[in-house]
Amino acid sequence: MIDFSNRYLSQLVDFLTDSVSSNPLLTFDDLDPKEIVFQMDQEIRLKTVKWHDDLVCIPNVVRILLPEDKAEKTEEIEVIFNAHPFVETLNLYLSENRFSLLMPLRVEVEVLSKGSSRLMYSAGRCALNLDWPLAEETELLDVFIDDVKKQVLKVQQHRSAITRHARLSALNADVYHNNYVITKEITYLGRLRAVRDKETGKFLRRNDFVFSQLDTPEAIGNSVSRQHAKIEFSNNYFYLSDQGSANSTTIERDNGEEVEVIKVTENVQLQNNDTIVLGSARVKFNLIDQINMLELALQQIQSRTSIKTERAVPMPTMKLSSYSPTTPEN
Repeated sequence: MIDFSNRYLSQLVDFLTDSVSSNPLLTFDDLDPKEIVFQMDQEIRLKTVKWHDDLVCIPNVVRILLPEDKAEKTEEIEVIFNAHPFVETLNLYLSENRFSLLMPLRVEVEVLSKGSSRLMYSAGRCALNLDWPLAEETELLDVFIDDVKKQVLKVQQHRSAITRHARLSALNADVYHNNYVITKEITYLGRLRAVRDKETGKFLRRNDFVFSQLDTPEAIGNSVSRQHAKIEFSNNYFYLSDQGSANSTTIERDNGEEVEVIKVTENVQLQNNDTIVLGSARVKFNLIDQINMLELALQQIQSRTSIKTERAVPMPTMKLSSYSPTTPEN
């Protein structure tokens, strides 16, 4: 039975309750806070596996399942579950219970048909599952699980689609996953993860380096368009192009004597230590050496488990709305 008196679970319920209450497009018929937190706790307990010196690991992908008749609310749901208070408090709860993550938490909103068995008991509301990454999803590690023995059979570095790697680091804006390592041919940069046509609801693309959308009008991430830019790897170089953004894309390049500002439209070659400016958001681009992601994952787990969780303080409850009058539409 779930213990809602737990400080972190209680904090999650409060955050979800305030977020739904403050959003004019959502109701508790769309999202039941206690139901979601109950499902999350059940999924955590059900899907633990043992790995490496008896570490207890859980899947890192939080999938929010949304009925297709609520597809127009995808952005509102995505904003809530990717908000820093939700992700950080969930991480604190995992640390308190000595659960480990092989990779950082990643929240995905998935729209499912009405008859999907995964929504069988949701009563028309969104539901929550924990999953290991799908084979087609780009992750830095591939994890192989024995579901019967509840063990990790093997963890190996994901085979990269490109011969060089680079890192994107946000300098002044909230993003879903900072220090993002580019391992594929095309990387999309924009606000929100899943981009849909506002009139038809048709899925357009999924951003990789994702800027958070906040209810504060002056939030830097809100100056980034939903389909702002892309980075393409070709002939052993990385090229940046603007995708019709509302607030433009530039590159600031320090040549040692002065900073050159380059206006980006299509295919400008990126150089190490360039600063990419999307609207008013600034992102550092760095070429990196080959990284042993398996060793990095172990280091991060050991670092997290060494923290004395009793000293951790839950994130404050924060009201959230996806509406911002200064946010670009595209």
